[in-house]
Formats: sequence, structure tokens, C-alpha cells
Amino acid sequence: MKKQLLAICIFLMALSGIKAQNSDQEIDLISSILKSEIKVFFAQNMKLSTTDTETFWRIYDEFEQALKPLSHQRINLLKEIIKKEGALSDTEVDEKIALLYKTQKSRLALRIKYYKKIKKELGISVAAQFYQIDSYIFTQVAASINESIPMFGPQKK
Repeated sequence: MKKQLLAICIFLMALSGIKAQNSDQEIDLISSILKSEIKVFFAQNMKLSTTDTETFWRIYDEFEQALKPLSHQRINLLKEIIKKEGALSDTEVDEKIALLYKTQKSRLALRIKYYKKIKKELGISVAAQFYQIDSYIFTQVAASINESIPMFGPQKK
């Protein structure tokens, strides 16, 4: 599991070079590649029976679609932080933290929603695998992003 995630993390290191001026097309391309890598990671680590495979991927594709608006919110928020190189007013920092919290809370709620859906259709074992892998990937991606964005600090004058 960790070897495959290493490839994702290396990709994220390249992603850390994203600056606010990058076009939305570039960010969409990077997101698309990352999404593909994550799907491969899931495929390599899920222990699915032949009969469960089609149902799991149908539900997973729904999850990805539902996740898209949250991902775009998070990317736009990170672009704003990067653009200002972390130098935000106290009010701006407070707003960004509140928005980051809201998107994380929404993402966790979405994971739980799809955990329950998978559990209902495929059982707890498959649902637990989904939850664990998604949680692991999200944690690694968040850590890589946090390492690459500037720390909040005093505004530059």
C-alpha cells in the first residue's frame, strides 16, 4: 500500500509548484491525473470479489462526482492562500480557517454517506476498506499540500 502511495506523494510534490497564476486548465489536468492515480490505488488495495467489483466502482464513481465540488472549493481556497503567500489579515485567516473546516467537515460527511451506501450494498468488509483507503489517501494528500503551502503569517508591507 505504501509503495503505491509513494507515487501519489511524488506527484503531489510536483503539484506543490502550483502557483495562483496557474490556469484552471492546468489545475484540472493535475486533478485529473491525481484522480486516476487514486483510483489505481483503490483498485490495487481493495479486496473485491468478482461479483462486488461492478457495484463498488459504480458507487465509487458516484462518490467521485459528489466530491468534485468540494475539491474545487478546496483548490480555490488554497490558490487564494498561495497567491497571498500566507500573508493574510486576521479576518482573512479566520475566514480561510472557517472555510477549510467547512470543506473538511463536508468531505468527511460525504465519506460517511458513501461508507453507509457501500455497507448496505456490499457489506461492512468492503465498506471498511473503502473508508480506510479513502481516509489514508486524504490524510497523505492533505499532508503533502500542507507542506507545500505557505504558513499563515503577518501581512507583508
